[in-house]
Amino acid sequence: MPITSIFSMPSIMLLLLVSLALPSSIQAEGLHLEVQNGQKETVFQKDMREGQCFGIRFIHSVAKSPVEDWYCVHEVALFLEKTVYQDFGAGLPHCAEATQSMRFEKDKILIEGFHRKLPEFTVRVGRIAEHTLLFPTSNGSYDELALKKLSAPGSPLTFTLVR
Repeated sequence: MPITSIFSMPSIMLLLLVSLALPSSIQAEGLHLEVQNGQKETVFQKDMREGQCFGIRFIHSVAKSPVEDWYCVHEVALFLEKTVYQDFGAGLPHCAEATQSMRFEKDKILIEGFHRKLPEFTVRVGRIAEHTLLFPTSNGSYDELALKKLSAPGSPLTFTLVR
């Protein structure tokens, strides 16, 4: 039986409208955060969904205190959303830009509102920086993974959102 006889034009339009109205979390199914080393080998992969975030923490070379950059999945893409640090230092922002907000919370400085789309980004695993991948858990803590477990210090790791 031809497809046109199974579905009438109004039912095809209804199916199209329903698929467009699906929540982003359903449309974003099948997404993975993929981390590749310098040889383009996948060394880490984690399922992700719309709105889910992860962080990368490192020790700032001048301030010698932790800095966290937070990335979230929006519209099937990765976005840098905020940075969190303890002390002002060389290379760390000292004020918010026009679309951002800066606030102080529990001895930390938070700058939010970056919303910077990143098709991919690369981190060189620090020898001293102790780069650590952070995934929030339901109890308010983090699952942590030291990036030096994925690749040798000094080498690049590229982060990408893939289907």
